Amino acid sequence: MNFSTKIVYLVSLLLSLVICFPAVKAYAEEDKQLIVVYENKEGEEAVRESDAAIDETYDNLPAAAVTADAKTVRDLKKDPDIKYVEPDSRIYSTGSSTAVQASSQILNQWNLAPIQASWAWREGITGKGVKVAVIDSGIYPHQDLNIAGGYAAVNYTTSYKDDAGHGTHVAGIIGAKHNQYGTDGVAPDAELYAVKVLDKAAAGDMSDLLEGIDWAISNKMNIINVSIGTKYKSKALEDAVKRAYQQDILLVASSGNGGAGHLVNYPAAFNEVIAVSASDSKNNIASFSVVGDNVEFAAPGSNIYSTHLGANYAIMSGTSQAAPHVSAMLALLKQQHPTETNNQLRLRLQQNSKDLGEEGRDPLFGYGLIQYQSDQTKSYQQALDAVQLTEKRQTLANYDKAQQVVKGLSNSEEKQSLQKRLDNIKQVIILQEAKDKVSKAEKSKQNKDIAAAQSAANKVTNRTEKKSLHNRLDKVKQALLVKEASYKVGQSEKSKIKKNVDIAQKAIQSLAKGKDRTILQTRLNKVKQSQFHAANASVKAAERSPADKNLKKAQSTINELQAGKDKDSLQKRLEKLKKKLSDAKKLSDATYKVKKAEKDRTKKAKQAAQSAVNKVSSSKDKKTLQTRINKIKVRR
Repeated sequence: MNFSTKIVYLVSLLLSLVICFPAVKAYAEEDKQLIVVYENKEGEEAVRESDAAIDETYDNLPAAAVTADAKTVRDLKKDPDIKYVEPDSRIYSTGSSTAVQASSQILNQWNLAPIQASWAWREGITGKGVKVAVIDSGIYPHQDLNIAGGYAAVNYTTSYKDDAGHGTHVAGIIGAKHNQYGTDGVAPDAELYAVKVLDKAAAGDMSDLLEGIDWAISNKMNIINVSIGTKYKSKALEDAVKRAYQQDILLVASSGNGGAGHLVNYPAAFNEVIAVSASDSKNNIASFSVVGDNVEFAAPGSNIYSTHLGANYAIMSGTSQAAPHVSAMLALLKQQHPTETNNQLRLRLQQNSKDLGEEGRDPLFGYGLIQYQSDQTKSYQQALDAVQLTEKRQTLANYDKAQQVVKGLSNSEEKQSLQKRLDNIKQVIILQEAKDKVSKAEKSKQNKDIAAAQSAANKVTNRTEKKSLHNRLDKVKQALLVKEASYKVGQSEKSKIKKNVDIAQKAIQSLAKGKDRTILQTRLNKVKQSQFHAANASVKAAERSPADKNLKKAQSTINELQAGKDKDSLQKRLEKLKKKLSDAKKLSDATYKVKKAEKDRTKKAKQAAQSAVNKVSSSKDKKTLQTRINKIKVRR
């Protein structure tokens, strides 16, 4: 072989050997991060003497976090002094992954009212002197928070400063200052301790969570808040929470997100831990909240304002936000009852809750929604229930009962709020009552119903609604007026007498201009025309035969006419007839008396004749009769 051929051969041989016989290290199993829990000192010593790299030991837990290969793990598991070995699993926050930034001003926190936090503050209960460990992503040095101290269990920093925002949000729910700025914490004077076990992605290792709990035990925390969850049931974690509970520490944890159908996360699912589900602003379980038999209480967890990184505030949702409400409420109770044990306070919290959902403990709300309760809050709760019942039933009877209960409360923002709600629902009730009465008036078209509807509509304060009701009533009134006017026109059509025509005309004039008024006026005008025709015929009959009977009939028909040109014309014609008949009567009477005087020639007869002649209007006839009287006087 030449040199180049030999080189190619040797390279090919080496490659085939690498493929057939890989390096020994390729066969080695990867090292694993583990938690080793030992039974005794001998077990602890066995861990130290093993090939495992010890990453963390604990002051209060018989355990160590280690990194070891498969052989070392097998050896440890076989050791009778080792209790158990488990993987160092991952843990995560149970809040929303995104936060909406809110402006730095006094923010509207709906979550405080349902748990009646302000009643505690009014009574001087603020969580003062109670130590709360927030085991989370740390706490940012926010201007609205007082941080009493803390610890970093993570490997990448020694600072407990929050770099994820989750822990700061949780801490603000518990203890944000009451400084007329930003948000108010439920227990503003509680001592907040930042125990950082999560990284900037709000995730971490079980070994760090154990380290955080271990620190809380060593530093004699009263309450531990763990807004963290895992589906993995770690025995090491169970042992840790048991050890903390034995040290009289209250542990509160979020039930988890994902909604119904998912199991409650750990550590919340352990008996020693208070598992908290999340409620919304309507006191319903939030759609994202994990529920189950382990749930002990519910608390607000949907769209919660709280502190965040920098000087910011944020809205976040999750059972992570529900749990700190419970921790803060326990801080209030601990201040009130400093000598009570964690068991006693846990039972007391049951008494300080509002039973929701099924009666008694249920998988959604547990024992119920947490609430601060006292004699004042019980009175407030009664008033609130009465107001809510009024809002539901919307009757004046319920309103009156609720008003009496609200009046009995001492002056406070809560009373003002309830009174405002009552005032609003009263207007709703008044409006509905007015609408019902207007509807009744529209159907019946009875004056009594219209009057009742008018009175009810006048009490409505909403201008738009009031105007609408008045418009509807005006239509009812108009319809009724049309009905009445139509009836009166009908009466005038039947009787054709002036009285009824006048009444009908007045009724028509009260109507609004429009089709109905025009139609009725036309009908009445026909009645009036008919009256005119009748009067005209009577006058003509009198003109043809000017007898008293005909004149009286003509006058009677003219009297039934409405004042006006036509009536005046007929009356003038009749007056002429009356005068003509009167003159004829006077002439006849004078002629008769003159004739009698000519015959009797007595003074009395002559005087009577003269008097009668004087009344004659016709100068010619009068002159003739006067000549005859004069002749009688000459013959005397």
